Formats: sequence, structure tokens, C-alpha cells
Amino acid sequence: MAFRTDGSSHHDGIKEEEAIVKDRELLKEMYNLSDNFEAIHKGGTQNKADVVVRDGSLQKKISIKKKKKLSTGSYDYVNSSAALSNKIFSTVKDIATTIAGSNLSKSAARRMFTEACHDTMVDMTSQQIKDILVDHVLKKNEDIEVLIKETSTGSVYGYSFKDTPLAKSIKNHTPKFKWGRGKTSAKIVFEDDDGNIHDHNLRGRLVSNNGISAMLGLSSSNKSSIPVFKVQQDRVDKVLDGLVEKNIATKWR
Repeated sequence: MAFRTDGSSHHDGIKEEEAIVKDRELLKEMYNLSDNFEAIHKGGTQNKADVVVRDGSLQKKISIKKKKKLSTGSYDYVNSSAALSNKIFSTVKDIATTIAGSNLSKSAARRMFTEACHDTMVDMTSQQIKDILVDHVLKKNEDIEVLIKETSTGSVYGYSFKDTPLAKSIKNHTPKFKWGRGKTSAKIVFEDDDGNIHDHNLRGRLVSNNGISAMLGLSSSNKSSIPVFKVQQDRVDKVLDGLVEKNIATKWR
């Protein structure tokens, strides 16, 4: 799967966030607001909330996810170098620094970086995975209202992250990687105390944020590239169907 690194996804997302802010009837209906509520567009990579709604003493922090089709693609919970604070990621960081100061070919650099990422993920313990999920997914989203819009149909879904089975699994169950064909990407599943596996279509990825060309200084669009850990939500359609069925999510349009 190819990922856009030219910034177009980010700009498209901002336009959708601004459109939601202007859609006062939708926000009023979803969050039971008065006519005098205030909607503020926050955005930016440091804010989990794209929009903050205030209505008297009520405040809602809303994260907006835009998907052309719910049945394709994913969205990120985490896409940050801040998740790489554990010393287990030291080798990956060192390899990235070595590549950045080298004359390696792209194929050789990609192979070196991929192997380092794969070896690191294989060595990660359940506790190290859980630490990332708790610090960068659970804690940062526990007061977030998620709003997902399917642009091809205009459908809008809303739910509170803290009410989801995923939030409960991060809090109570043991995460582990379930490997497929990918070397730097694995599904994250959860095992409860009775040995039952809970699959929330979550994926962990240890990759570079701007690609190997940028890491080598060969990209015209990005001057550098560093390792990041991503936690992404796959199968958005399936997840939403389950949340609607459990009365956790509501389809508004």
C-alpha cells in the first residue's frame, strides 16, 4: 500500500475539520447542544482534539476522522517518535542516524532499516507494547469524542473512545503482536486472563515518517526522516458496525 507523503492527506483533513465546525446542525444534534454553542477548530499534530465544542459548562473534545470509504484504508491513533522512548528502540534510532550520514544506496539503506525495525518489534515484550498503548492511545484519547465521516456517502458516526472495547482491552488485557507477511507491521491482539483473544483490528508499525529517500537526504519534499511508531485502526467499517451493534456508536447520517 502506498502512503502519501506530500502533505495532501493533512490538508484534506484540515478542510474536513473546518467543514464540520461550520456544520452547526450536525454538532448540535450529535452532542445535544443549545443554539449558542461555540465550536473551535484546533487541529495541529499536538492536539488529539481537532475541534473543541463549548456550551455553557459543557465541553466536548472531538477527533475527526475522514474516510472516502470506510471499507478501505485505516487511520492513526499514534504516529510519533515520542513513542520510542524505551531503550529497546535505541538500535533503530542509531541505524537511522548512520543511514542519514551515509552514501548508501536506497535499496541498501531500506534493507538495513527494515531489518532493524523488524528485529526490534520481534524483541518487544507485551509490557513494552502495553506501555505505548496506555501512554499514547488510552490516556490521550480517554476524554475524546470520535467523529468519523465517510465522504463518499456523507455518513457520519460518533462515539466516545473510553466506551470502546479497545479502550477496555488496553486497560485490562495483555497485548501481543500477531505477525503476517509484513516485516515492520504486525496486528496487535489482546489476551484476557482466561486465555481468550480479543481482536480489535489494531496494527502496530515501526517505520520512518518520511521514507528512506528523505533519510538519505535525497527527497525534494522532505529534508529528513526519523523512526516513528504507529498504532493504526484497520477495518474501520467492521469496527464501526460492531460499535453500532453494541450501542456504543451512533450513525447520524
